[in-house]
Amino acid sequence: AKSAFLSAMSHELRTPLNAILGFAQILTSDALPSTLPQKKEFAGHILKSGRHLLTLINEILDLARVESGMLALSLEPVALGEVLDECRTMIEPAAAQRGIGVLFPDAGATVVEADRTRLKQVLLNLLSNAVKYNRDGGAVMVALGFDRSGMVRMSVQDTGAGMRPDQLDLLFQPFNPLGQENSGHEGTGIGLVVTHRLVELMTGTIGVSSQVGAGSVFWIE
Repeated sequence: AKSAFLSAMSHELRTPLNAILGFAQILTSDALPSTLPQKKEFAGHILKSGRHLLTLINEILDLARVESGMLALSLEPVALGEVLDECRTMIEPAAAQRGIGVLFPDAGATVVEADRTRLKQVLLNLLSNAVKYNRDGGAVMVALGFDRSGMVRMSVQDTGAGMRPDQLDLLFQPFNPLGQENSGHEGTGIGLVVTHRLVELMTGTIGVSSQVGAGSVFWIE
């Protein structure tokens, strides 16, 4: 399993790095003349690949820390409304670029026991995926639910392509993009693995339901 993981990680790291080096080589070469618009385009590719590489490295480091037990969490009362407002501010620009509407509930004075930073990381990962794998002009809906045991359920629903049962079975395995390799979306599946581990470390649970052609719902309690 470790060999397969390292092999996949090597490929995922080399892809954006090769793009960075390739476009940088073009920009610094006297033998390959390029116009100003082309230079801006190449610089844009370098920035995009660089950001993707940084995200990937951060996810790998997070996963390594979680798996090694080195990640220290501070469970404390967290005002859910504040966290959701911060997530809304961060996710709306990306959604607006594709005409995706994002609906958030009024959390009122709801307080949950969690690590504030990691709870925000979990919610942002679910929201980012809901936008990334959605259809243009679609919607992302966040909802809250409560039960008698005092647990709070937060769900993130999208209107994307949805997933088959066999894809759901492999959902929380690293470097498994679930058939999205040729979709034009960059992703390795590491983020969901880290999300799953973080929720468990905060003594919570995470789940998903999905229907092909209708979208998916991820929830955490």
